[in-house]
Amino acid sequence: MECPHCHKTGNVFQRLFTRRSKTGTRFCIYCNAEVRVNYKWMKIFLLALLLVVVLIVLNIVLQMIGWPGITGGFAGGIAGAVLAIYMRRPPFVEIELVPKQKKKSRK
Repeated sequence: MECPHCHKTGNVFQRLFTRRSKTGTRFCIYCNAEVRVNYKWMKIFLLALLLVVVLIVLNIVLQMIGWPGITGGFAGGIAGAVLAIYMRRPPFVEIELVPKQKKKSRK
């Protein structure tokens, strides 16, 4: 993920945005900009479906060769890790800045 304000990037092990309150917005840890993170759940679902199909085909190919195949725990671990990494990439997530509220002036 990349902050749209300061253009700093996070990685898989470091969170770039933190949640400070129960609202849907998050804050950048570097520049303190308020952002809204929107996940595209339909694309993430299609990615998960594609991963399941690829793992089933891989299991069938390994069994046809004569190898024992992939266990359910190993396949689930691979699918979970790939989903956790790829769902934070730009095609699957949209990050937008929240416009700052203008202060009311007293007269």
